[in-house]
Amino acid sequence: MYNLFLADDHTVLRNGLKRIIEENSGYKIVGETGDGLEIVHQLRKLRPDMIILDISMPGLRGIEAINKIRKFNKNIKILILTMHKNDEYVYECLVNGAQGYLLKDDADIELIAAIKEIQKNKIYISSSFSSEVISKLVQHRSKERDKKQRSVFKDLSPREREVLKLIAEGNQNKKVARKLGISVRTVEHHRLSIMRKLNVSNTAGLVKYSIKAGLVELT
Repeated sequence: MYNLFLADDHTVLRNGLKRIIEENSGYKIVGETGDGLEIVHQLRKLRPDMIILDISMPGLRGIEAINKIRKFNKNIKILILTMHKNDEYVYECLVNGAQGYLLKDDADIELIAAIKEIQKNKIYISSSFSSEVISKLVQHRSKERDKKQRSVFKDLSPREREVLKLIAEGNQNKKVARKLGISVRTVEHHRLSIMRKLNVSNTAGLVKYSIKAGLVELT
């Protein structure tokens, strides 16, 4: 079951969204709020897979909420649902970490499609925006993400980069230690430091980051 949370200050709209969503058996509404200040507290407690979030809410603007959500949960999917048909809002939301931007006027037709696309780690933007605008926005988001990744990569020491490269190439800690002439314990220390700096939790994450950073190549 895929769990969703609704954040919108209009009760009638939330009820309408619940009706649309609950007609699809694969999704469940685990919570809702009309108060922006309640969002983070509720998400910590309920741990949904995705939040459907309005930009304009009392207590906390949606864009500010995105930043707060991302500080404690980098994995939750965020779909912005709004009345604002504004290119700059779309760009700002995507850059700050949202995966989708859906206009309320399009929700009755596109809501489920948006949820499904975002669930598959894709970006969704309302069809009311032109294809040219959508393409540019997605490209901007990709560039900003890559820029951020390169910035984090610069925080690694030369030794940490060597360790990361060897790990990404499939070497176990003992082999990394032997290749670099250091102890296994030192390799483990470097590994933990790298994971913390890159904000990844496993070897697969290190490999993925290394490929994106151009440290290793796919063969």
